[in-house]
Amino acid sequence: FKTVELAKELWIKGKNFTLAGLLGSPSRAKLFEGGSISVHRLAPQDYHRFHCPVDGVVLETVKLPGQLWTVNPVAVNVVDVFTENKRNVIYFRTEHFGLVAYVCVGAHMVGSMLYTGSAGPDGTLGPDRHEPEPGMRVFRGQDFGYFKFGGSTVVCVWQQGRLDFDEDLVRKSSESTETLVRVNDSLGRACPDA
Repeated sequence: FKTVELAKELWIKGKNFTLAGLLGSPSRAKLFEGGSISVHRLAPQDYHRFHCPVDGVVLETVKLPGQLWTVNPVAVNVVDVFTENKRNVIYFRTEHFGLVAYVCVGAHMVGSMLYTGSAGPDGTLGPDRHEPEPGMRVFRGQDFGYFKFGGSTVVCVWQQGRLDFDEDLVRKSSESTETLVRVNDSLGRACPDA
């Protein structure tokens, strides 16, 4: 969605959904005011791993406790799963996209978020880690982790004016239609004037 407000209007129907609620921090939410949001729902029949969307450096990982409601599209319209469910928020500093918030949302029967193949502060790949570490370099397309047992959701929050979504995604989002996106499919491009 080009804006968080548009996402709330078209798809995230929860009355209590706010960026501050998603990120667990009003001050962090201010950094993303007017920004874009992409919601990546992993259904149980899908590939259960998640990949890094950008090249960058991990600034911080914040673990937010919560419920484990289902994240299917019907539930999103009834319960504020993106603000009530257990979440891990990883902040990346990137050259082309500025600050990016990468939010792993736990779900019913999918409470474990495990990180794999994480690069250490020296940029080398290491063994499985429990969570991304500050200073760790990440790479676009990198296998970043998985939800243990089944699917869940990753929400990416982009700063204003940093990402120009592909038109097919914008069109389908305006129709409230989910779009199957596979690993290495394009979401959009960095804005040249950012």
